[in-house]
Amino acid sequence: MEMTRILAPVTLALTCAAVPIASSAGPAGYEPVPPAPPPPVYQAGTVMARIGLSYIEPNDDSGKWRFNRDLFPDLDGLRFDIDHETTWNVTLGFMPVDHFSVEVGYIGESEHDLDLTGLMSPFENDRIRTGSIDRQTGTLIFNWFPVCKESWIQPYIGLGGQYTDFDGIRFSVDANDYLAEVANAIGPATMFIDDDWGWAGQVGIDIMFGRNSRWFVNAAAQYLDLSLDVDLHYAVPVEFDPGVTISAAVTDVDFDPWVYNLGIGYRF
Repeated sequence: MEMTRILAPVTLALTCAAVPIASSAGPAGYEPVPPAPPPPVYQAGTVMARIGLSYIEPNDDSGKWRFNRDLFPDLDGLRFDIDHETTWNVTLGFMPVDHFSVEVGYIGESEHDLDLTGLMSPFENDRIRTGSIDRQTGTLIFNWFPVCKESWIQPYIGLGGQYTDFDGIRFSVDANDYLAEVANAIGPATMFIDDDWGWAGQVGIDIMFGRNSRWFVNAAAQYLDLSLDVDLHYAVPVEFDPGVTISAAVTDVDFDPWVYNLGIGYRF
């Protein structure tokens, strides 16, 4: 009887202590539900707008004009030098599905100085500023975002196409004087550059200002496949005739610029 009076309160105490432990483990002893993952940053339906500065660096900024040397021997050996330039850019992207976006972009107008080198005597040691090439480009690029959609750092790689519009070049006084000396040209010369279609590729990264921020900083490098078809027109006198005729020297130039972009963006 004495032992029963001692064990009864001990048994009751152990039973009361076990009840909270069992109840804290959840129904049937399952662990508590883990916390929810962070919300996605880029996912299907996301729209991203970017604006910034662009530094345009021609990949082949100097080279040889490829004139027909049989028809235009006076221009054989003539070389060109295209200057780098800075402009602005804007893009708008949409993600139809997770990890992929369709992006349209515009690289603002830039004016690239064009110099002539490889000149004939008596200008062989000189460089002539011919004029400038005015360029503006539109792009359509499909991008792949490889990291998880919850990441606040989003690198991407893309491939697509570009269309570039060029304006013609009116030769400077010094360039016209050179043509008059070596090619018997009369009056001002004009260079016509055809607009160009080509492919475009890029790598870039968007870095959010914070996990919950809709603003981000963007950096990207683009490569544009640009080959310029160039017509150089200048007047020359007709032998045994008081009139003149137009010489049309056709050549091509590899422009192929790298475009380095830096700016800010906002995601919707």
